[in-house]
Amino acid sequence: ALVILRPVEGRTDQKLAEQLASLELLTVEEFQPVARALVRSFDGSCEFSLELPYSVAVARELGSRLQQFSSGICNRDRHFHRALLSECQDKFESLLQVVDSPSTSKSEAALAKIRLTRIVTFIGHLYHVKCAPHGIIHAILTDLIPSGESLSAEFRVLCSCALLELVGHAFAEVDASYLVAFIGKLVELTAKSSFGAPTRRLVEELREISTTSWQPKRVLTVRAEMVASHVKASCTNKGGEQVCAFNMMAGQGTRLGRSSQERNSEPLRRVDAHSSRRCLAPSR
Repeated sequence: ALVILRPVEGRTDQKLAEQLASLELLTVEEFQPVARALVRSFDGSCEFSLELPYSVAVARELGSRLQQFSSGICNRDRHFHRALLSECQDKFESLLQVVDSPSTSKSEAALAKIRLTRIVTFIGHLYHVKCAPHGIIHAILTDLIPSGESLSAEFRVLCSCALLELVGHAFAEVDASYLVAFIGKLVELTAKSSFGAPTRRLVEELREISTTSWQPKRVLTVRAEMVASHVKASCTNKGGEQVCAFNMMAGQGTRLGRSSQERNSEPLRRVDAHSSRRCLAPSR
């Protein structure tokens, strides 16, 4: 997995997906190291780090491969889901502790924030291809809500927004009440804080989108360009139904770098709900 995932100049997302498809997943024992290689290649803890857009191609290929394992009595997809999501969630929790620790140096905190944003974004891509259940998104959003006067409060809000930009519409179909309450909490925290203008603007944009575009009965089509961070929405009326498009462009600070490419996702699909805090089993 590490050899396949190593960045190669000129290699396209499609080529990466084809090479990943050649990787044989045969035994339960092999799932854990493959999952670890995937996570490490995206969070920057490996000797190399993949560009974030590659996570879209990898997530799609994983979704396609694991669907092939889902027939009969074969439980390989369940084992790999558990291994991959356990790696992601464990990495998320450990990096969040580093970010929150008062003993963490500024350089260490900055690196941890970048890695944490990458992991959260990768999990968002996995959610779109049904490799991550509703429960893990719920758990991550809950953990990201700042408690009291946290030194990382603004980053936590930005990280929450980055995840919501990817999964907000699909998540609204599963648990709209939680999403509305969560965004309300972000608005409340931002109003009481000394966050910078870009963060305040981002939270306000998400609030507006959540009340206009993330209403499943009103939206005919939503397309997400899942490259980066900053979100805008453009909506038109076609045949009496509202058609909205999300445009995500790179922001600044802890948000990942700007990309000149635009990538379109598959249409967002409904994901079965799981409510457990540590629910790592795949949706059925």
